[in-house]
Formats: sequence, C-alpha cells, structure tokens
Amino acid sequence: MKVEIITLIIRLAIAVMTGICIPAFKRWLDVKAENEKFAQIRQTAETAVYAAEQLMRKTDPTGEERRKYAHRLISMTANRLGVALTDGEIDSLIQAAVKELNFFTHEEIADEGMDS
Repeated sequence: MKVEIITLIIRLAIAVMTGICIPAFKRWLDVKAENEKFAQIRQTAETAVYAAEQLMRKTDPTGEERRKYAHRLISMTANRLGVALTDGEIDSLIQAAVKELNFFTHEEIADEGMDS
C-alpha cells in the first residue's frame, strides 16, 4: 500500500514537472531562435551598409543608392528568415549601422592623426 502511494506521488510529481518544464523549455527555444534571427538581420544591416559604402561612395554622393542597396539586402535576409519588417524598421537598422560605421571610421581617423 505504501509503495503504491509513493509510486503515485512520484508519477504525479513527474507529470507536474513535465507540464511545467516542457512548455517553459519550448518558450525558451522560441525566444532564442527569434533572437538569433534578429542578430543575423542586424549583422546583415552592418555588412550591407559597409559594402554599400565601399562600393558606391564615389558614384552615389546623395547616399540614396547606398540606402536602397542596404534596404534590399536586409529585406531579402528578413524574408529568408521569415521575419516581417516594415520599411521604417529596416530604415532604423540602416541608420544604426551607418552611425556605427561613422563612429568607427572617425575613431580610426583620429587614431591615425595621433600617430603623426
């Protein structure tokens, strides 16, 4: 009789833990996958902005073609990953990547000036 009660308590504990742990683990995996997708999109934005700057700096003085190039690459990556981004969100990613590129570019120029 005691063994049956202990067995039932253990089975109940396992069922409760399974009911709590498995959904929590699934949510954690879903969040991790989404974070990895957005990290990949952010990396694409940085790469696209840098590439556009290197490829079109002299031929696109207004920056419009560079923006379109980066926008297209980010949009393609987001679509491939199944992430829906608005034009405003893509523009924000581009602006952030441009600011980061400008920050590092100006920092390198300042460092070169200090070497002289």
